[in-house]
Amino acid sequence: MTVLKLVQSSSLPEAEEVYLPSQDSYDMKSPLEAMVYSYRILAHSYKYDSFNQAITSLLDAGIKKLGMETALLTRPVSAQIFEVVACGGKCEGFYVGQHLSLQETPCLTVFQKNETCAYTNVERMCGKVPAMAYNQTQVGAYLGTYVQPHFAEPGVMCFTAPEARLTEFSAEDVVFIELLAEGVAFMTDQLRAQAQRKLTDQAMFALGSVKTLDEYLEQARLPEVFGVPARVVEVLQRRIGHAPLSIGHVAEELNLSKRTLQRRLQQQDVNFAELRDQVRFHYSIDYLIKQHQSIDSISASLDFSDRTSFTNAFKRWTGLSPSTFRKLFRDYV
Repeated sequence: MTVLKLVQSSSLPEAEEVYLPSQDSYDMKSPLEAMVYSYRILAHSYKYDSFNQAITSLLDAGIKKLGMETALLTRPVSAQIFEVVACGGKCEGFYVGQHLSLQETPCLTVFQKNETCAYTNVERMCGKVPAMAYNQTQVGAYLGTYVQPHFAEPGVMCFTAPEARLTEFSAEDVVFIELLAEGVAFMTDQLRAQAQRKLTDQAMFALGSVKTLDEYLEQARLPEVFGVPARVVEVLQRRIGHAPLSIGHVAEELNLSKRTLQRRLQQQDVNFAELRDQVRFHYSIDYLIKQHQSIDSISASLDFSDRTSFTNAFKRWTGLSPSTFRKLFRDYV
């Protein structure tokens, strides 16, 4: 089981441990463990590189639980042609975007009847299935169900094995795949919403009302300074998340008095508050977008007096609130 620890501030409580599922740590033959595994994929889906990756993880969980070899999530593009949306397991020969002819196959039956189909021996139960129907892949056993997202096209999720099964699929297997399909439908909706958000964001960027993430990152670069200002930046970086960032504390670490530090910065036309703001801005984007820290924990790590003070500062830097900034750019990292 993989454990991720968020950056911890000395002024914060114990760092939160977030458990991401690992197939090796679950007995997928146990229905409870399989459902726990699937739930954790859903609960922590935002930590995946994409919702498509989370869908593939759900398909892989189904393969292990059901003892199958290949999993496909498809959607119809015509009366007989289905497009591969995601695939898992031993899916050599399959790829996302691929068009498959599913005429006279269980997939088409699932879609037309909107019901789960389970065949331990496809040839015996359905008659001979054309080899080309599954991209020249032999199908001996099949379990598939209808997937109905709220905001995307319906489809079929199916699990196949090259050989017929010795034992029948159980009622428990059918319930499991139908629950799994609900999770896949949810992820499909999130994938659609993600795409729509990107289109909206692109329109906003085109109008110039919001900058691109690269522009904000460039704006939030650490200051390129030398001498005493550079030493101040180094101290601020060391102290972020661990100690106060006031000019008095920074001066003390540099073995200078507060007045001496102010004078030396002024000699280079540098203002301490502006220097600290730039360092805070730099780290705030990383904490918001990459590390998914809460607004409260970021406020504490950057040594703001409270959440409101951080929010006001972030609005001054970007014109956006921290929560709005996160919603806009969480899909770009």
